[in-house]
Amino acid sequence: MKALLIVLLFTGQTELRSFEFEPKDWDGLPGFSDEEIVLSCFERAEELMEEIAEHRWDDPKGSGYFLIDGTGTIQGHIC
Repeated sequence: MKALLIVLLFTGQTELRSFEFEPKDWDGLPGFSDEEIVLSCFERAEELMEEIAEHRWDDPKGSGYFLIDGTGTIQGHIC
């Protein structure tokens, strides 16, 4: 399945970065519930955020997930 990371660039532009994830069967029942899909998406988004950004509390620009390459911040994700 596909989802998006929402990135706000310091140029003022918004960038949507697509990523894929596989739903996990959290309850052992056949098929995937909406909750399982959302949980799986959230888990993968969190993994990606940790790979491409670092969280800062004391940055003069504010707190949040700053991209490691210094081009912007992660604002969230869409599942």
